[in-house]
Amino acid sequence: MFNLIRTILNGITSMTSIKSEEKEMKMLTFKTNVPELDTENMNLFKASTILERMGNDPGLTADQFYRQLALSDFDSEDFQAVTLAAIAIETMISLDVTESPFDEPTVH
Repeated sequence: MFNLIRTILNGITSMTSIKSEEKEMKMLTFKTNVPELDTENMNLFKASTILERMGNDPGLTADQFYRQLALSDFDSEDFQAVTLAAIAIETMISLDVTESPFDEPTVH
């Protein structure tokens, strides 16, 4: 397990920050020596882009997401992987009603 973590951390080859005319966008783009991890991260970033456009409230419907995905400029061959990434994100940020009422839900 430790060797895998070391391989991943040693494999990060590039990180960037994007500046736009309006404001500086802090977007971490990193590439590893593990192609599967790079593909999964790319899909998570694509899914989060769509989810952020839709708002930061948990509980979006699949139809709402599919509509935005279809309107996006992402390749249709990636739709299944991006959808699975969105499901993973939404699952992680869903509000658990058994938690303290003072905890704020995580946003996209």
